Parts: sequence; structure tokens; C-alpha cells
Amino acid sequence: MAKILKKGWFVIVVIFITFTLLGFFIPWTFCKGNGKIIKFKYTTKLDVDVYDYTREENINKVKSLTTSMYTGGSLTTYQYVNIKKIEAVEKDGYYQITVNKDAFSDSNIKNAETTAKGFMRHLTLVVAEKYVDLADYPDYQIEKKDKDGNVVTDDEGNPIMLNIKGISNIFDVEFYEKNSLDKSGNLLISETKYKRNDMIILGLCIGAGVGIILGFTLTLLLGKKFSDKLEREEEIFDNETVFKTPFHKKYWLLSAKELKSVKKMVIMALLLGLTLISKLIVLPSGFGALGFRFGLIFLSVAAMIGGPVPALIIGALSDILGFFLFESGSGAFNPIFTASAMLSCFIYGLCFYRTNISFTKALIARIFVNFICNFLIEGFGQIIVYDYKFSWLYLTSLPKQVAYLIPQSIIIFVVLIVVAPIAADTNFIDEKIKKGISLF
Repeated sequence: MAKILKKGWFVIVVIFITFTLLGFFIPWTFCKGNGKIIKFKYTTKLDVDVYDYTREENINKVKSLTTSMYTGGSLTTYQYVNIKKIEAVEKDGYYQITVNKDAFSDSNIKNAETTAKGFMRHLTLVVAEKYVDLADYPDYQIEKKDKDGNVVTDDEGNPIMLNIKGISNIFDVEFYEKNSLDKSGNLLISETKYKRNDMIILGLCIGAGVGIILGFTLTLLLGKKFSDKLEREEEIFDNETVFKTPFHKKYWLLSAKELKSVKKMVIMALLLGLTLISKLIVLPSGFGALGFRFGLIFLSVAAMIGGPVPALIIGALSDILGFFLFESGSGAFNPIFTASAMLSCFIYGLCFYRTNISFTKALIARIFVNFICNFLIEGFGQIIVYDYKFSWLYLTSLPKQVAYLIPQSIIIFVVLIVVAPIAADTNFIDEKIKKGISLF
């Protein structure tokens, strides 16, 4: 067991990281909540730091209020407000605050809508107090009136006076009523849902737990199945025909020499044709236009047969021909994609040509292809050439690369362990490679 874990540590780490990231991305993408929003501005120009609206000290100050700054009436429900998520942004000439909708759903709050409107309006004043000279906004008193507009008096017949904060006049009521309330007079509900941080943290914990359990379990189970092949890895390397690393001059000479082999060029041309045909088959992935394609199967086999030098050519042709045959109507040709395809095939060649076939190498290949080629190179290619927003990288592309890492690695590994013996028997690859298939 110790030997299996020692050899399989890389697989365990990658599976752990992958599922931890998936645990983050899934709730980050899907677990969201609605929020109540208030759009407002001040009658006087203030240079407000929008983060002041989200600071806990200011929120707590509003919760501690017992008298309305606007009307002078008593406040009894603000202390029960439970803000889990609050966002504030400065728009073109006004500010916008979004608070989680259920912040005002405590059982002690009888009228959630009235509390929400009042609380958020008071928050704007508490923050504004820091940016003005309060001497310019003196407090004043008004007579208290009942629902019918009659002045309320005490037992002696004197009118009851209410204290109004002068700073309340800085709030633009007309703008607020026009832009923050719906036809029923309720605060608008945000169309863009805010992210649930509690669910993201829970997802991270679950993903990390599943990742470490699955990593150890798969490594031990498959390691035992392949235990008879763990010793073969060192036996097949002679650095003449089969190499442990590509850092040998003869390795590159042999790969370049493959270009002169008619037999191998024919099979690689066939694999190129299958790659082009596979571009017509795209399985939906749930990540926008980033579907699942099967070209990686044929490109990895071609790289195993020809090595990194022919793989560069195969990669370039697969992208250029694929674009002009099937995708020319979808936009301008992007040479950055061609460079990415060439580098991807080059990486396959480094990992699979004249060396042992293992799941670890398939995993390493896909790590570089997914995150260097697909995420970084192609991602910035989309941004530069097609004017995609930067958020597309981490909202769509990155989650896809993380989600597909393990499945794509397994697919490549399974295909190569099936094809390698056939390729060895037909003299497309060295016979020793067939004997050197291992998990790690």
C-alpha cells in the first residue's frame, strides 16, 4: 500500500484539487439568491467610498437606531435585520445597494417591506454623515400628525413635536421613488442574483472531502490492479528507442525522422481526417459554446505514433483546415487558436511518444493543455480577437477546464492502453511500450 501511495501521490493531489475547485465552482455558479435593491443619490455631491455602505460598523449603527432620522418616529425592528450579503456600487450619477432578500424575514419583523425600505434609507444617511459638516444640516422639529393629518397633542393640549435629523434632507426622495420602487411601492428585486458565500464554503468543504476520499480510494484500488506493472516502468527505458524523458538528442532526431516514414505519415493523415470529422460532433457541456469534442482522442494517438515534431504539424493542420472547412462562417480566423492547437499536440507528443503509457502522464498532458492552451492562450485569444469580456475566462472557461480534467485524462488513458498494443503489433510504436503500460 505504501508503495502504491508513494507512486500515486500526484494523482491523489490532482483529484483532490480538482474536486475542491468543483466544490467551489458549482455553488459559485448555481447557488445564488435574490436581493432587494435601492437606487439613490444625494441632493449634494458627495465623494463617498461605496465600501462604507457594506461596512459592519455602519450596518450595526443602523440596527441600533430607535428613532427615525426621517420622521422622528420610533423604530423597533431594525435590530432584527440579518444581513448576510450586501453589495454597493456607484453608477452613473447615483449609488445602488443590494441586500439579501431574506434579511428582513425575521419573525419579529411584522412588515418586512417597510423595514427594508427604512433600513436601507437610513444606511444611506449613516454613511453620508461621515462626508458632510453636520453643522450645515441642523436638526429641527415638526408636529406629530395622525393618519388623517390632524396634529397630535398631549394631555395638556400642546402639540407633540418630533425631532428630525437635518441630514435627512440630503436624500433625494424623488429620485428614490422613481428608480427604486415598483408600481406597488415595494423595493425592486435584483435581476442579477448575488452569490451565496455560505453555499460556496459548504461546497468547498464537500468538494475537498470527496476529492481526498476519491483520490485515495481510486489510487489504492487501481494501484492494486496494476501492481504487477508498477515494476515494469524502469525496465523498458533504454534511452535508445524508449525514453524516460524527452531530454535526449536522439529522441528529437527520431521524432523528426518520422516525417520521412510513409507508413506513419499515412496513419497520421488518417487520424487528422478523423480529427476533422470529429469537429462536426460537439456534445453540449453546460459551459456556453464550449462543448465537448472528440479530437483529443485522435490527436493523442497521432502524437504517440509520431512524437512532438509531426504533432506540431498535425495540430496546425487540424485547426486551419477545421476552421476553413467547418467554421469559416462563425467569425474571423484566429491564429492564436492555431498556436494553441500546435502546442496541445506538442504536449501530447512529449507525454506519449517513445515512453511508457500511464494515467499520470495523461493527467499531466491534460493539465498543461486545459490550463495553458485552452484557458490562458485560447481564453485571451477570445478576449483580444472577439472582444469577449474578461469575466468569461473565470465564469465559463475555467470551470469547464476543471470539470473536464479528470474525464478527459481517463478517456485518453483508456484509448491509449487499447491502441498501444495494436500499434506495437503493427510496428507503429516500439514493442517495449506495450509492456510498459502502468497506472502511475
